[in-house]
Amino acid sequence: AFTDEQITAEIERFRNIVLSACSSLGNLEPVAESAAGASGAAVHRVSGTDMQYVPSGDCLTSLKDIKRYIQMDEQGDGKLVLQWLGEWEILERDIIPIFTLSVKRLLADKPSLALSGDDRDHVLKIVMMCVELFVFLTWGMGSESDEVQTRFIRILRAYKRAFARSEVVFSLLSVAVMYVRKSHNTDREALLIKGVLYVFRNTLAIPDPLISPTSRGLSQLEVHDTLIAVLEKELAVDFFLTLMSSADQRRFKDLRPTLLDIIYYLFYRVPASALFSTQGAWFERSGHQRAGRHTKFGGVYAVSTGEGTVMPVFDVKEVLRPFANLFKKGTKIQKPRKGNDGPVDRQWRTVDPEAIPILRRIAAVFIESCFNPFVGVMFEDLKGATSVVNDVAPRLLYVAGYFVDISLANPAIDLGCTCVLVRTHTFGQVMQFTNTYLELKEWASLASAMYCIQQILTALSRMRGTKLDSLSTSVLSNLFYDGDALALFVKLCRVFRPTLLSLQFMEQVAQLADTFLNTLKAHAGSRDGMYVSKRMKKRSSRKKPGASETELGADTKPDADSADKPDADNPGSGGEMDDGSRADISDNEEETEEADRSEADAYSDDDDDAGGDSKTTRVERAFDFAKFENAFAVGDVVRAFTHLLAPPSAIEYVYPMLHRIAITCKRPHLFFRRPTMLRLLVLFDDSLSYPHRAEMLEVAAWIFRQYVTVMDSPALCNHYKAEPLNNRLADKCMRFFLATSSVGSSTEPVITRHIVHLLAADGQDGPEDPALNGASDSLQGTDGQDAPPEAAAGAPAETLDDFDLDDFDLDQYFALGDARTSITDA
Repeated sequence: AFTDEQITAEIERFRNIVLSACSSLGNLEPVAESAAGASGAAVHRVSGTDMQYVPSGDCLTSLKDIKRYIQMDEQGDGKLVLQWLGEWEILERDIIPIFTLSVKRLLADKPSLALSGDDRDHVLKIVMMCVELFVFLTWGMGSESDEVQTRFIRILRAYKRAFARSEVVFSLLSVAVMYVRKSHNTDREALLIKGVLYVFRNTLAIPDPLISPTSRGLSQLEVHDTLIAVLEKELAVDFFLTLMSSADQRRFKDLRPTLLDIIYYLFYRVPASALFSTQGAWFERSGHQRAGRHTKFGGVYAVSTGEGTVMPVFDVKEVLRPFANLFKKGTKIQKPRKGNDGPVDRQWRTVDPEAIPILRRIAAVFIESCFNPFVGVMFEDLKGATSVVNDVAPRLLYVAGYFVDISLANPAIDLGCTCVLVRTHTFGQVMQFTNTYLELKEWASLASAMYCIQQILTALSRMRGTKLDSLSTSVLSNLFYDGDALALFVKLCRVFRPTLLSLQFMEQVAQLADTFLNTLKAHAGSRDGMYVSKRMKKRSSRKKPGASETELGADTKPDADSADKPDADNPGSGGEMDDGSRADISDNEEETEEADRSEADAYSDDDDDAGGDSKTTRVERAFDFAKFENAFAVGDVVRAFTHLLAPPSAIEYVYPMLHRIAITCKRPHLFFRRPTMLRLLVLFDDSLSYPHRAEMLEVAAWIFRQYVTVMDSPALCNHYKAEPLNNRLADKCMRFFLATSSVGSSTEPVITRHIVHLLAADGQDGPEDPALNGASDSLQGTDGQDAPPEAAAGAPAETLDDFDLDDFDLDQYFALGDARTSITDA
């Protein structure tokens, strides 16, 4: 074993060896004024003397030594050689000058400067070695420890500034173009092209410091927009776009992942809205194709979720001002964790207004010329991938969704430019990736997949009534025919847990769910008959005598009679992928928000568990959108969506789901948990302004009126397992508001005091009218799953399998109920 002193001495000796190799690369030498710049080297003024960099005769050997020392250092954890090279600024002072001079010698067109065969080969080796060192030095430290990343981030940003210069970008681009234009490349030439693209990718991937838009004097720290402007000026962007438009050629197969990274980092942390939030054309089609750096497009407002955010940020005390005293008793509400679950940092960066026209042009050209060939061939490549848990698939999903998002915002772009993404087999791949990421709990990758699905669904909806209407109908028909695909959206809504996922993740889920349900409803409503094929267990032992179930193959259509008849034996029929009644069994057994609750229970599906020894079959049934909505009416979905109410965020996507669960599906009892009810109270803060405020208050007040009815009856409270607020002031404020306001009273209640007659759980006799026997569960919206067996003492043991709410006359019930005498609670 070595002592600390011996290790320190050995490191110092190694450091001197590396320094010796760096010192042998070259140096600055004075140059006569008449000969300044004759060799192509940049001239620097040092102490009144013109100096230019002159590489040493054996600089190639020194470059090889530096490469070998870096490779030796890779075997350890300290990254000492890379750190020393950064501290000595070897890249800026030596390697870049050597590279630019060597490229100028290669490209020299004057006969006097032309290189002989041996000299040209020697210079080419120097160029290749410089490119290799560029790749080594600029490679990101994302896989390293936080300590290593902290040490190197300033060095990497210095490298980024060094590459954001025209002469460096021009030299790199010249080398790549010199060999790309050839019809066939040797292995060494192909490696050089790939290395140049790696340098551009690595440089773009180096993050700038996150600077608040309100900060002053710090703009020099932001280099990304400067680099983009240089790439645009030197036509490097056009070079990237040309390669992407030709990506389907076999010779460019190895370049595709790197090109994907380049287009990804060009728009890194730039919200799609920043590219179309200003007035003006996307790019000039007359005259110059490329917009200049000083093109005026008006004011540009970048979206940020950090400081300077466009969205108003409410202080907690201000948000809860009207209910400031309601939470003094220490009621704990589990809050979603803070973090980033997406592929792009949620803290969008501010974009230089002069860079906006450049990015807009890049986006437009990519969509119109590159999207279909590039994205299409990338998905083809992923078909043969052994694993989707990598950087390529999630990044491709995000990039595809990002540019579809941009294209949808610009009516001038033809929807056919992105039609490769909405092909049936491509959409099937996206759905497969989503399901895999959900099962593996790869949340960042799942966020990319959900974003891509949302944009695909929006594009398909936009295609209706256009020349692509047949394509839209075909893709949606194939998607909605697969019952497992429909079940996936239900699972996504149920997977949220505050201790695992962030609020931004839940916002994305809510937006996707709203887009999906709106698209599904519009598609189902436009068709005379819609069928769903679902994998289900064979339940021959539970089948009732006389009940028939039509099991069809994938290519068989049911007869007209069976298509219109509801399947009374199986509540999952008619297209509901996760029938709400069955889900409520587990949901009502445990409605707490324990952090250690098994996440598998959040999106378990009885029909999807048909594995192992259980036999399964594919059953085709007529689709009923109303029944399918019940799959979302479960406690997990309620808890997940109500987390978006404090403070209100993305509420335009929360309102439809809460209205669907509480009113459409008639299940307000799913809200009767203390944390959920407390989150609903925030909606009544008069200082808040949010979309659908009146509608949201109507739903919340209606739920509270149902809640008060239940809490005033011990029988109902026990039946629905409702939890009190444990705060007398909160209860009084709520009751006073309901008594003095008509909000929430326009919708007919589902839970009334008359239901106590039916429950008979307080010791009273049940109703004598046989027409009401067994109807209580359906009126409560529980579908017979919440009530204990002894809840209806005098009623027959009927469940949802035997009872259909559509067959019951609600008006008759309420008329009879009004004529009866109410039972006074104890």
